[in-house]
Amino acid sequence: MHWYILAIVAFVGNLFDFIDGMVARKYHKTTAFGSFFDSTLDRIADFLMITPFAFAGIVSWQIVAPFLLFSFLISYARGTSEKVALTKGDTTTKFIFGLNVAEAIFVVITVLSGYTALERILYAYKKL
Repeated sequence: MHWYILAIVAFVGNLFDFIDGMVARKYHKTTAFGSFFDSTLDRIADFLMITPFAFAGIVSWQIVAPFLLFSFLISYARGTSEKVALTKGDTTTKFIFGLNVAEAIFVVITVLSGYTALERILYAYKKL
């Protein structure tokens, strides 16, 4: 089987995911379920874009499995921490560098997510 087909399907799905999210925000048609469903489909797309490398024998499962685990873990940790940060206590009190608690958490998550993405890009550049 041509496992690359799964990656192409996921890539096209990600393109539509990006577009439908923009449209939903533009027309104020976002819902809590839509956000949950979107996040769930994102994890499926991640799986379909990462695992074909192992199925095709390009990258060993010993490398793909932890990569997939940490990919899911980063997404889960970010979503959970944002939810907790925004529902606990007074998030508007200035905390550090003139930022409130929620802003500080968003900055940290953004920096760490960007760093993780950059690491993955550099790893792929070196290995592929």
